[in-house]
Amino acid sequence: MPAYPTSNPAWKTPVTRSLKFDTGIMQGTNGVEQRWMRDLGVETWSLPYPLITLAQRNTLFAAFEAAKGAYDQTISLAFDGTTYTGLYFDGDTLPFTESRPTMYSGTVKLTTTVRPVDSGTLPTDFPNLSTGAVTQLPYTKSSGFDTVSVRTDGGRFAYPKRNTALHSWTAGGTVLTKAEAQAVWDCFRLAGGMLKSIAFTDPDSITRYSNCRFLSDSITWTIIAPGQHSITCAIQELA
Repeated sequence: MPAYPTSNPAWKTPVTRSLKFDTGIMQGTNGVEQRWMRDLGVETWSLPYPLITLAQRNTLFAAFEAAKGAYDQTISLAFDGTTYTGLYFDGDTLPFTESRPTMYSGTVKLTTTVRPVDSGTLPTDFPNLSTGAVTQLPYTKSSGFDTVSVRTDGGRFAYPKRNTALHSWTAGGTVLTKAEAQAVWDCFRLAGGMLKSIAFTDPDSITRYSNCRFLSDSITWTIIAPGQHSITCAIQELA
């Protein structure tokens, strides 16, 4: 199992770590959803190298060429204290740009072949920040309906699929501690993206909405600096 090089060169920040699920959703006439997981998700790391030497660039080229580009899917990556296995280079081309004499810049992207089954217990509620706040500013709250409409020669025919508003919120933040970002990440992965329901507390009214889910099947965690993290998501109230 070839190990991806983690030193000489070492990647720099910002590093992005992404997780994407594929949830099937069928909504009944009463607005209630049936959801199922199509796969265990795909996780990706984007590792930037803004300024490395010729020898360091060649080290990365050697790993890429030994893997035959995206062919080898047995690469291991030691990242933040955990070793991830069964990865591959996400692409058959690896470009590096000589931005100044004998100094190079580029980004390496590694992706999981098959993720292991997620372990742990999904929290009942979306996690608060360490301050007790639900989310950082700026955040967005939306109120929405579901109207079906058809344009006809006689005008517009419309009817509501439901008569009450459902809400959605953005959550997380762009200046988080590692523990805060980890809590949001773990909530998302244990929920399986859009698969499972969680509760969310409205930041303004402090009303707890017990039947919500993530609005998207993908999330990105950006390590801006060793002590600064960014991770945002959207939560949807369900019928």
